[in-house]
Amino acid sequence: METVNAGEESISVSFEEIPNAKWAEEVYKPDILGKEKTLYKKPGYKY
Repeated sequence: METVNAGEESISVSFEEIPNAKWAEEVYKPDILGKEKTLYKKPGYKY
């Protein structure tokens, strides 16, 4: 909330289980590689 200067009412967090076999196609490529410039914290690994 401090980083983006927003109140608690504006922040949400979601968790979704993804099978290991689908991680690269469903998460890593579209949400990490495809949105690298908007990541707050980049992962410490390469897929």
